[in-house]
Amino acid sequence: MNIKPGKIRSWLEEHKLPPRLLLLLIGIVSTLWFLLRVIPKPSRASYPCMKVAAPLMSGFVIYILSIGGVALAFRKARTSLMNGRYFLTGALFFLMLGFMLISVTSSVHFLQAADTDYSGPEDAPNQPFGTPTGIKPGRVVWAWDPQATNENCLNTFESKDYFFKTENTNSEVVKKMFRASLMELTGEKSVKASWDALFKNLNNKKYQKKDGYKKGEKIFIKINQGTSRWLLTDEDKEKGYNYPETFEPTPLRQAACYGTCETGPYFVLEILRELVNECGIAQEDISVGDPMTDIYGHNFEVWFAEFPKVAYLDKFATHHNRTMTKPTEKDYLIYSNKVQKDPLYDVIVEADYLINVANLKPHIAAGISLTAKNHFGSQGRPTAGHLHNYLITPRGAAGSNGGYHKYRVRVDMMGSKYLGRNTLLYVVDGLFGGGSIETRVPVRYFMPPFNNDWCNSLFVSLDQVALESVCFDFLRSEWNGINAHDPMNNRAEKNPNIRGVDDYLHQAADSKNWPEGIKYDPDGSGTPIPSLGVHEHWNNPMLKQYSANLGTGNGIELFSIPDTLVKNVSSKRKGNQ
Repeated sequence: MNIKPGKIRSWLEEHKLPPRLLLLLIGIVSTLWFLLRVIPKPSRASYPCMKVAAPLMSGFVIYILSIGGVALAFRKARTSLMNGRYFLTGALFFLMLGFMLISVTSSVHFLQAADTDYSGPEDAPNQPFGTPTGIKPGRVVWAWDPQATNENCLNTFESKDYFFKTENTNSEVVKKMFRASLMELTGEKSVKASWDALFKNLNNKKYQKKDGYKKGEKIFIKINQGTSRWLLTDEDKEKGYNYPETFEPTPLRQAACYGTCETGPYFVLEILRELVNECGIAQEDISVGDPMTDIYGHNFEVWFAEFPKVAYLDKFATHHNRTMTKPTEKDYLIYSNKVQKDPLYDVIVEADYLINVANLKPHIAAGISLTAKNHFGSQGRPTAGHLHNYLITPRGAAGSNGGYHKYRVRVDMMGSKYLGRNTLLYVVDGLFGGGSIETRVPVRYFMPPFNNDWCNSLFVSLDQVALESVCFDFLRSEWNGINAHDPMNNRAEKNPNIRGVDDYLHQAADSKNWPEGIKYDPDGSGTPIPSLGVHEHWNNPMLKQYSANLGTGNGIELFSIPDTLVKNVSSKRKGNQ
């Protein structure tokens, strides 16, 4: 039986059925679905789709039983009153009130389960779909080294002991992590050969020619610096784009965001060192930045000290050795819902290669903020507010755009020939994992192997869909509604365990998951985009194995450094290494 409650619910919502009827129909379908699936095989109760149905089923059953209890108590009370049995009548009256209270509360719970659905993904573990891509198709490399960061880092405004300070990151460990990851991603035995393989891989995809890098070609490294737009004052920028040293008159709300989980200096520094010092690429042909905003001084100072001729981007000024960005006059990003178009930035359109460096963190509106969300800063409008309507929680209304088979703007960005399909390498910086709000400071993670320490991780891939699927599994397992990361209120967060967070990954992987009437063609070429990669979920947070690790399917392979973190039993995939 191939009926999914999520799809049925979406159909009912689209056809605007009355809320009470919608509630009853969802309850009936969820109950039947749960019973038909779980009775023959009880282990299915742990499947994500069953976790969607379970609260709806239980709320529906309680609701029906309570309504029945009210009717029965009312009938008995009326009979006892007619027979003059006043004490029994009173007792039945209070019993009827109790059933009515249960009915109301269960109905509210049931509706909340349907509207704010913290049920996570609907597809079961190790069920890959899409087409794996990359030199080693579907491979995601995860490097973890607990020596990469200072475990005693405070990262607070009061202490000024921010995560990006030199004493809080071991640059030699970071160097080893990145170099090892690159070689495992490409199968090459040197860093220079690995970069050559990356250039040939992208040129083969774009032009069907395995050409390496040619002198004069432009490389743009896209980073994440979104909070600099509103955290830095004009005075801060005049002093070098650094955080202020004194607390006053900084508002408490703003102070909580200093040291937010965004691009730090060290992985980008290692990329620059490899491109310039080992590959011989001219500094003048490399640009770094988040073109909608400014680069923080704590990053710029580290990079500029070694590579002063690289173009460091700024949206608003050219002082402090910055290069001003300019939006294109032409709209290069054509959204597939036909509602709007956007310009990009000159540095993006002129780039021959992009390197996308994002961070490991949840996001209030998007669920997760990784390499695809990183391009919200690449479109040329003053803000990206207009794009939030196509995320799962637009304008902060929880669950209001959740679910599957809805237009997702990130698919267009992943499929654009100027953005996702011009990307040489995808990098997710997980040295310090983000908190429950994307603009807040990193927190210590509890899931193994982090065990209440900083994440100390790096993720790289040539398959953007696979990379974001893996990082989503890490984030949804960490932010599971059990772990409490905030010591002030001991509150456990469930975001990104909201139904539909991975809808954009489903659609990027396979056109069968596209919404009705949508054909993703972000370049206006007349040809819809192909599969952009492979999507699946791991078997569990302890083993972290995907179908290629298990040898059961042509899906994701999570390759870990050290390789003892994820056991790879696939003889097929090992034979291709």
